[in-house]
Amino acid sequence: MDGTFWSDMPCMGILLVLLFILGGCCSLPQCPSGADGTMVPDPLTTGTLLATPGGQPLSPKTLLEKMQPAQVIYLGEQHDNPYHHQLQRAILAKLLAQGKRPAIGFEFFSRDQTGWLMQFTVGKPSPFALPQPDDPGEALRKKLGWEKRPDWANYFPLLELAREYHLPVFGADLPDGLRVRLTRSGLEGLSAIERAEWSSTGFSQESYRQLMLQKLSHAHCGMAPESLLERQYVTWLARNDAMAHSIALIVTERPDEPVLMILGAGHVAHDMGVYERVAFLQPGIRQFNLGFKGTDATDPTPARFLESVQMGETLFPPEHPFVWLTPAAPSDADPCAKLLRPGPKGD
Repeated sequence: MDGTFWSDMPCMGILLVLLFILGGCCSLPQCPSGADGTMVPDPLTTGTLLATPGGQPLSPKTLLEKMQPAQVIYLGEQHDNPYHHQLQRAILAKLLAQGKRPAIGFEFFSRDQTGWLMQFTVGKPSPFALPQPDDPGEALRKKLGWEKRPDWANYFPLLELAREYHLPVFGADLPDGLRVRLTRSGLEGLSAIERAEWSSTGFSQESYRQLMLQKLSHAHCGMAPESLLERQYVTWLARNDAMAHSIALIVTERPDEPVLMILGAGHVAHDMGVYERVAFLQPGIRQFNLGFKGTDATDPTPARFLESVQMGETLFPPEHPFVWLTPAAPSDADPCAKLLRPGPKGD
């Protein structure tokens, strides 16, 4: 789900307001300042950081130390939670302060949009002195087709930091049109050209299929037909394949620098999905799986994030080896509650 709150605020306004809310002391490479010139708080002080299983607390400093050897770092988000996006930017800034120069991959951008992203962050200016009516950020937003998407404010601060430090950026997912086609028509309904847009890794595991069908059914409040769930699972696998191939290509091109992957936490849950496919494509690769989870204040350490999951003969590990619990977003409320709630009784 996509975030919609504070959508009319400028990006920097969102940054400053959220940083003020989160509390703490700024430690970014270039600390933003408040309107009165004071230092704004550090988002790394928000929430609770745990290692699983067991739920041992960690400090951000320890987490960053554990990240150091990783070739791929996953920052698994809930898309509309602003705390998660602030933490992602803060972690990127810390890596930069440590001398790292990560490539940044995004689930929310497709592979065919990589050229526009790279041109924004590392591209050379045009040799022609043409008028540029838009600032670079707004021009990029139009080229990507994000003019009407309020969640642009969630991702643009990362792109700005990447531009400042001249970092490579790539879109990792399938094009939107192909995702729609897969979900509605299935593999058998695609043309040869559409099927050529990505390479299947041939993944097949019945226990993972059952786990994902269960999760997809829950996401549809148990109301989706089985045929739709099966097509969504095929689309899920194709997207994981595309993202894994994208990551593997960047790791091969830049073996001495990490890839920082921004994606929904579900795509690496239980060290499966993208995580497992990258390991398949790059045996021995060092990966780091951090998931951000919004929680209710009355349940700050929910056990569901710390437990293994049994499905068939497979015991899947907890959703993430490392979990950062943050305040919840609107999407954390049960989306099925209204649908399943009994209506008023008639007279």
